[in-house]
Amino acid sequence: MNFFSKIFTNKTSTDELPNIRFGRFSDSYKTDDKYDAWDRSLEEFEQKKYLSCYRLFLEYLKDDATHNVMTTEKNGEISFEMLQGSKRITGKIANGRIFAEAKIAIVKKTQIGFLRKLVELNFGLKYCRYALDPENNITIVFNSYFIDGSPYKLYYALKELSTHADKQDDILLKKFDQLESINNGHIRSIPQAEKLAKYNFLIEEVKDVIYEYDFGKLNKATYPGGISYLLLSCVYKLDYLIKPEGPTMDAFEVIHGSFFKNNGDPVTKKNLDIAKKLRKLIKSEEDSFSGEIYEVMSTFGITAPTSYAQYASFVEGEIKNMDWYKENKHPKIAISVPSYIVGYSLFSFALPTPCKELLHLYYRITENTYFQNLGIAESFMKHGKFDSRKIKKELSQIRNAYKSEYPLFAPNAKLLEYSDLVTFARSFVLMTTSLDMRRAKK
Repeated sequence: MNFFSKIFTNKTSTDELPNIRFGRFSDSYKTDDKYDAWDRSLEEFEQKKYLSCYRLFLEYLKDDATHNVMTTEKNGEISFEMLQGSKRITGKIANGRIFAEAKIAIVKKTQIGFLRKLVELNFGLKYCRYALDPENNITIVFNSYFIDGSPYKLYYALKELSTHADKQDDILLKKFDQLESINNGHIRSIPQAEKLAKYNFLIEEVKDVIYEYDFGKLNKATYPGGISYLLLSCVYKLDYLIKPEGPTMDAFEVIHGSFFKNNGDPVTKKNLDIAKKLRKLIKSEEDSFSGEIYEVMSTFGITAPTSYAQYASFVEGEIKNMDWYKENKHPKIAISVPSYIVGYSLFSFALPTPCKELLHLYYRITENTYFQNLGIAESFMKHGKFDSRKIKKELSQIRNAYKSEYPLFAPNAKLLEYSDLVTFARSFVLMTTSLDMRRAKK
């Protein structure tokens, strides 16, 4: 079973499911032979066997199931291509130098606005730079000599180049009419029905949260923390379940970054800023939003590897905050706490794959109608109540899928409580903190 099928598909009925991926790509968990290639590349670099080093480095980046990295070698030169979202990165390793670039957009007419934007973007780069190539394309480039091009430096440089190129192409194209797309023929189009389901889900969820923000019984000034859970849980949920590219994805990242930025603003103001940004999303036109929904392959993830112990500690620190809202009959605020925990974890952490799949199951259960609208016709409800047998079966399927890698991984379904949605959500998230995530010994 390959990496993507482990994360993005339902083990119980893969033949019946549409080909839909959820959440952000992570490159944090690779096969043993890839880690071996990395170790050997470091050894070759220390011995100044540079071509061998870079050959092994590119092997480390390659996902054999998706063919995200392609290489050719001739006369002592290595040429490579790699995919990162909507962008194709090309490079050459030869004559003591490494060069890589990603063409972002065609410039139909030079204009001071986007040129100034490129200069501003350059200030945020450590290894690369934006430029105009001889064909008048906006490109982002990196180069280095072999002698100071260690695998560590090369990894972070190519990651910076790739992730910035993938992010900025949609943003620049939408903002500046003088630009035209380039090198995006490898992206996979999404069926219109799926795009419509995602668009409707975005609008409905944001409207529901804004209504609660505007008219809910909870006092926004007295309990700003509860409001933050409400707003952020919506942002993270939409990011994971819709997986937008371009401006909508950027809006979610801006919301996340501005909320956690230590700038002295009170939480009430930060909540107000989030609400304003979410209101703008409601005004999104369906055609414009549809242009942000497409399927891609990637080489680099943006989430940081997180140990299971760190995740469990995070859950235990947050979950207790829902009790007051539950006891005082603010169910939408109460359930936003476990939803925030799940969404934040999927947004920010590169979790062990079995743990990530459990969090995906949380959404499959609590957002079951959305999954059905996507064409995944499974139900976790029976006669208006939770179908505990179905849920236990899913947990068993996940356990069996990973028992060879994590022999002691065994989600305890006995910890689940089914009396109502809020109680179930709390019990499910707590269940994910009682796992044994030790890997099998080699």
